[in-house]
Amino acid sequence: MKVYGITGLPGSGKSIISRIAKNEGVHIVSMGDVVRKEAEQQNCPPGVAAVNLRKKYGNNVIADRCVKAIIQHNRARNTSNTTTKIYKTYHNNKKSHQKYRRVEQQVYIIEGIRSPFEVKYFKRSFTNFKVIAVHSNQYERFTRLKHRKRMDDSTDFKTFMERDKRELNFGIGDVIALADFMLINEGPIPKFKNTVRALILNEIKPKRSRYNRNNNKNQNKSNRKQKKGNKKYNKYNNKKSRNNNNRQRRRYY
Repeated sequence: MKVYGITGLPGSGKSIISRIAKNEGVHIVSMGDVVRKEAEQQNCPPGVAAVNLRKKYGNNVIADRCVKAIIQHNRARNTSNTTTKIYKTYHNNKKSHQKYRRVEQQVYIIEGIRSPFEVKYFKRSFTNFKVIAVHSNQYERFTRLKHRKRMDDSTDFKTFMERDKRELNFGIGDVIALADFMLINEGPIPKFKNTVRALILNEIKPKRSRYNRNNNKNQNKSNRKQKKGNKKYNKYNNKKSRNNNNRQRRRYY
């Protein structure tokens, strides 16, 4: 099981990474969804709900809920992903049934990490946990939030700056500074999507191409043919040399 985390200020482009990764078969766990559910229960804005959750249950409360969601999903997937294999035994040619598990490494992405306490908690819970940070300037982030029109997004620049300060008070600046991967989203969106796809296919969920496998098979076959051919020619050469030696001996005799 591989687990990655995404961090970045509001409007930087975290959801783009999540959407592309989801299309590649990566399971997404959003910390913002946990906060929004709590905000609906408390009937308050998501920012206030996030502060109240951390004051009441500690700094790792949202991270703990995400870890439990990943563990439950992984257990359910492992129990359901079994198939029955039928094979013949040597005793009286009877068929026997055996269940085996198709093993495929599951990849998870946790979206919306905000504090270094959460990073430490995830690293204790998952081995080789890595953080991907997304950076973008204030103007581009503000224009994206105006077009997005989510419940916790603001169309006023003053409230937008207040939200940034609240996020920075959680410690998101330290998380971005110490991230394992840094993506810059300050240009055209298609260019940023291409860099995200490259990161997913090369690092997060690398795929072994069929072309390389076929090339390896063809190379092995060609090497075998060359070896067989050399053996045949060696046999023929040995016979030829023996015949020449016999002829020379006959002449001397």
